[in-house]
Amino acid sequence: MPSSLTDKLFYKIGEVAETAEVRTSVLRFWESEFPFLKPQKSNSGQRLYTKHELDLVMQVKHLLYDEKFTIEGVKQRLNTRGKLVDSPEILSNCHADTSAKLLKIVREELKVLRNLL
Repeated sequence: MPSSLTDKLFYKIGEVAETAEVRTSVLRFWESEFPFLKPQKSNSGQRLYTKHELDLVMQVKHLLYDEKFTIEGVKQRLNTRGKLVDSPEILSNCHADTSAKLLKIVREELKVLRNLL
């Protein structure tokens, strides 16, 4: 997290988006998909994220972008309160779909390389 982000009670959606390096539209989509991401709204309708919600956004981003989980996989991996669920069955189910897609891509790339030789 950038050091320019000070410890505050609430962070605006733009600050959270900048910190997580995602667009604000992505954050709004994640709010609709994940029940644990429900920022408060100010009187003017501005979304106000707590430090805990900011941490959850970073966790979701890590699972989606780095660990290659699907939306459904993240829903299974994080419970309704945003706590990690460490079940081997859930982990294997979440990665199975992603692994099959990845293997298909690698296979196609290998075919292209073979044809180049």
